Amino acid sequence: MNDFLEWANVFLVVFICISGVAAVYVGELVSASFLLSCFSFFLAILWTLLGAPDVGFTEAVVGSSASTIFFILALFGSKHYVQNRDTAHRDFFAFCLVAAVAGLFVWGSSDLPLFGSGTSAPNEYLSPYYLLHSYEHAKTPNAVTAIVVDYRGFDTLIESTVIFTAGIACLLIIQSREERILK
Repeated sequence: MNDFLEWANVFLVVFICISGVAAVYVGELVSASFLLSCFSFFLAILWTLLGAPDVGFTEAVVGSSASTIFFILALFGSKHYVQNRDTAHRDFFAFCLVAAVAGLFVWGSSDLPLFGSGTSAPNEYLSPYYLLHSYEHAKTPNAVTAIVVDYRGFDTLIESTVIFTAGIACLLIIQSREERILK
């Protein structure tokens, strides 16, 4: 089963890279929005397979669903423009930048412990602490609920703030478009 997860992770990372690069190189903004939605969807699955279902769920809701809707609403709420694709030097620079960032990620991940390693810091120190002390700290028998709600409450608050801010921004874009139409 471990080999299957490793191949699934590699498969997802490849699709994440393909959808990210395709979103940069596609000529139409609506298509780029849908490709970014695919990017977030694959990333949500990857987070879930890596053992972070709360992050995966948030990525699916915010990145894959809400952001796509907001992008599409913003695009149809603004004037369409045709992007000049006759700029090879800008495309080459963007490719070099993406390759450099990908190289940094690969280099940085080489120092991480192996996936599922029992000797990694979270498995040696954090997990036992949370499992042993979650009931006395949170007064709930469910350790997952204690971790997500009590220990990671600020993270959840910040994620909710990001969603709220994005919603307000979209409402302001739509409102300004309606005011331009009425004038």
